[in-house]
This record gives sequence, structure tokens and C-alpha cells, in this order.
Amino acid sequence: MLVDFTGFAGDCLITGRLDLRATRLTDQLNAEPAVHLVDVLLEGLLDGRQVAAPTFSIGRADLCAVKAGPPRGSHRLRAATELHRLQAQLGPYTVLGRLHAPPGAEALRSINDRDVMVPLTDATIAYLIGGMLEVRDAPTLIINRELASWMRDADADPPGPPPLQLVDTARI
Repeated sequence: MLVDFTGFAGDCLITGRLDLRATRLTDQLNAEPAVHLVDVLLEGLLDGRQVAAPTFSIGRADLCAVKAGPPRGSHRLRAATELHRLQAQLGPYTVLGRLHAPPGAEALRSINDRDVMVPLTDATIAYLIGGMLEVRDAPTLIINRELASWMRDADADPPGPPPLQLVDTARI
């Protein structure tokens, strides 16, 4: 079955059609080292230039993220989970979404125990294209955890600068 595909590579956006043979897109991305697309449009992040191609293949290792769309996976494959807000930097993309982890598991530990491509729900991805900020929402965004330069639990207290100390300028 051909489904719409939107991928986020390090230097371009990739839209096209994918022959979905697995029950879920995440399963297919984790099972195959390359993604083969038809009716493809590549859009460069630096200049926004677009190139069309009848077919295109990209290695999974070169995909920072993939937007998942219909069809949704079977209800039979779902397990009880707890939601954790996760923020990550994947190449030029900043992502925020909900990680579904086993009950009681720490979000960041659980993501390392999973396959390479990890789905986040209620996600947002932000990036620059042609120098302009683009922000897109996705019901499900599948991220490549191996390309993350950093990840953090978005609900945890963010690390920040040390508290300000007042200086008595009269003494200086």
C-alpha cells in the first residue's frame, strides 16, 4: 500500500510515497536499512530549492525524523504506557513530543532500550529553511535516536545559568 511520506534529512526535506509493507511505519523503518520512495520532492534547507525525482532512496541512518500518517497501527499492538514530554536536537531539527514509555520507566533510559527509530506523539518539529523558521506539528513523528545530539525530559527542571548574584557597585 502506497502512503504519503515526509522525511527530515540533515540537508533537506523529503516528500513522496512509500510502499508500506509492515503493520506500522515505525516497524518498517526499524526493519529496513534504506527507505525507497516514488514521486519524490526534495527541498533544500539552505536555499529552499526543490528537485523532483520519480524515485529516491535514502538510508535510515540519514533520516533525522519521519512524519507518520495514516494508517495507524493495530490496537492489538498497543501496550500500557506512561507519557513523557521529550525534547531533542536531531541535526538541524528541534523536536518536542510525547514519548510512550513502560510504566515507571525513566524516559531517557527507556529510549536507549528501543530500536533506532522511536515514535513521539503530539509532536512539533522546528527548523530553518531558506533562513526562515518553520514549525510543524505532527500527530506522530518518528525520530532517529542515534542522530540526537541531545535529548532531555521536557518536564524536568531545565538546566540553566547559575542564580544571579547582586554586586554592590559602590564597592567597586
